[in-house]
Amino acid sequence: MSGPAPAAPRSPGIPLGRIGGVAVTLSWSWFVIAAVTVLLYTPVLLRAYPGMGALAYAAALGFAVTLALSVLLHELAHAWTGRAFGWPTGRIVLTLLGGHTHFGEVRTTPLASAVVSLAGPAVNLALAAAGWALLRAADPGPGLGWVLLDLTTWANLIVGVFNVLPGLPLDGGRVVEALVWAATGRESRGTAVAAWTGRALAAGLLVWAAATGAWRHAPTLVVTVLVAVFMWQGATASLRQAAVLSRLHGLTAGSLARTALAVDARASLAETDRRVLDWLDGRAPGTAVPQVVAVDPDRGVVGVLAAAAADAVPGPRRGETPLTAVVHGVDADAVLAAELGEEALLRAVAARPHPRWVVTAADGAVVGVLETAALERRLTG
Repeated sequence: MSGPAPAAPRSPGIPLGRIGGVAVTLSWSWFVIAAVTVLLYTPVLLRAYPGMGALAYAAALGFAVTLALSVLLHELAHAWTGRAFGWPTGRIVLTLLGGHTHFGEVRTTPLASAVVSLAGPAVNLALAAAGWALLRAADPGPGLGWVLLDLTTWANLIVGVFNVLPGLPLDGGRVVEALVWAATGRESRGTAVAAWTGRALAAGLLVWAAATGAWRHAPTLVVTVLVAVFMWQGATASLRQAAVLSRLHGLTAGSLARTALAVDARASLAETDRRVLDWLDGRAPGTAVPQVVAVDPDRGVVGVLAAAAADAVPGPRRGETPLTAVVHGVDADAVLAAELGEEALLRAVAARPHPRWVVTAADGAVVGVLETAALERRLTG
């Protein structure tokens, strides 16, 4: 009896297309913050500009939209600067409390990380400066355009300054991370230091609200609590990431992989046996039997020998059994560079969930096989 069809995966939001080669998605959570903005800021605008009337609602909604556009430019600055350093950019997602740029497999340096991080706030500060110049040139008044420009200018100034504060998950936290990383040579140590300063900033934000009486103002209280929670959760996630990275310090895909022997995919199982024996001949007693990787001259890596399946083939039939009949298939993207290490290695494995990976040297030669389960055991201690 057939059951109901599985539900389709929920969309993360509304695709907005590609801007400068970067896919952009508007998260459903953005509509929540847009509604909150209208509800909280409309009364504020009505008190500041009593003559606006119903236009105050339009101004509050327009502010939510222009703020989203400012965040989009912020994230595009990250994406395009990352691309200048050779980082593959996946997509930008505009969310409840801002946005996030997803990068692919990144091999970065402290300098690149700091520059990419500062590109976003720099755009916001530039927008604030441009807005201030326009406001100085225009006649102040309760018109919709002037109010929107005023709100957006202040918002970009606040976002720009706030994002350079020295704690994760803010952009300034990435700069702290990069500085500690450059000084100690350990990315995980930089992440931990920047995460703890991020936690301190989150706690300090709540202390500030309590000490100054800002909590009595409903919009300020809501924004303060949301931002503090966002920062604390982001810093906590970074601390967990630092703990994982510390277990991989100095390790690479090559050092973690089990040694492998490349065999022509057209070989028989008996010929494969001979290749393995030849490889072991002359090596120290007790040397582990290498993993066997079937390689096609035209297609590259085909698969990794399944030991149990190969052992089940009786001796008389091994000469007529092709190697490809007893391998685990390997996707074309399940290949890792031997020098890939630490966070770059984790990103690569997390981005493409394969049970095993073929590890290759700089010249493309197969050097090992890394089992995802073995890597996970290493990470969990």
